[in-house]
Amino acid sequence: MKDVRELLARFHASSFRLDAGAGTGGGVDALTNIDIAGALGMVPAGLGRDLLELLYGPDPSRADIVRVFHGITRLALEERNRRSRSFIDARTLWGITDCIAKFERDQGEQTRRNLGVLKARAAVAREQLFPERLEERIPQIAAVAMGYMKGERLSNRERAASMGVSESAYRQVWVAVVDWLITQLSEAEEAAARKLAMTLKPVPLAAGGRNLQAPQAT
Repeated sequence: MKDVRELLARFHASSFRLDAGAGTGGGVDALTNIDIAGALGMVPAGLGRDLLELLYGPDPSRADIVRVFHGITRLALEERNRRSRSFIDARTLWGITDCIAKFERDQGEQTRRNLGVLKARAAVAREQLFPERLEERIPQIAAVAMGYMKGERLSNRERAASMGVSESAYRQVWVAVVDWLITQLSEAEEAAARKLAMTLKPVPLAAGGRNLQAPQAT
């Protein structure tokens, strides 16, 4: 099967025809626009499907762009909150354990080792925190990530310039957020494309043009 993303281009306003693909001999090329639209409707609603439509469908409306931006904002801020909670939990557990050990004057080797592990976990969780005031940079971060999804391959210096920050600030503060978001968007779009491909998988035709269906288990 050809890349299913290419099929979405059929919905361009200048080329949309209900009979597109008719009479081409079966298979993917015989799919009509109604078939493709129906299959797209079977892809679970969410950021992945929204990305497919925005990146490979017809010229997007402002509503399409806003919907993707809302999805990106929700994704990034929920992850920011999750990381913050993880850090608070790790720091709290280390603090409680440390206080109890001091109260009980427990300086045993096992206690020191346990405290060292808990302190290290809290430090790791702290390093993984997203930057403060993330909300103020979401539009620029989303623009860089969507540029990547559209095929742009910018250097860190170019990404920093597009976000209005220095290259050093980008590397120290923002690169982890941008890379994380690009990974999330790529995985969501890929999952939606796989689902669309599975839905469009051709079903063999029997004599007379009837679809051959697999026997149902009894």
